[in-house]
Amino acid sequence: MEISRNSPRAAAYGAATWGALFALVHAYWLFGGRLGLPAGLSVRGNLPLLIIDLVAIPLCAGAAVLALALVRDWGRRFPRRLLLAGAWGTAALLVVHSAPSVVDWAALLLGRLHLAELDAMAYFATVLYEPFFLAGGVLFGLAALGYQRTR
Repeated sequence: MEISRNSPRAAAYGAATWGALFALVHAYWLFGGRLGLPAGLSVRGNLPLLIIDLVAIPLCAGAAVLALALVRDWGRRFPRRLLLAGAWGTAALLVVHSAPSVVDWAALLLGRLHLAELDAMAYFATVLYEPFFLAGGVLFGLAALGYQRTR
């Protein structure tokens, strides 16, 4: 199977979009938004989640910039190894973050677990949050692979 020349660019732009969207979601939650969170949960009322958002916003924004550096001309100012290490590291971190949910996803697919059995936090993590992490990991992995192969 041949990878088209546009596929790595599309993956990098997808990864950049992922990072920007996730930064915006965390900012929304930080400023009191609750959409997408389990009922009754507020980041502002939970110190650990507040700290996570304060850390996640610049990390996600930085991930978006990293993804763009893989495909934009200004990215050539950075050492190739640094960009590759950052992209592969981001991909690995995101996939590893979502890995524990694979057990729940398999149980759901096999019918050994039903969504109705999950509490609000487990439902949030299994159905919304962790799949988003996995998608980001796949996008960063494809972007890193494309960057590695094209230059």
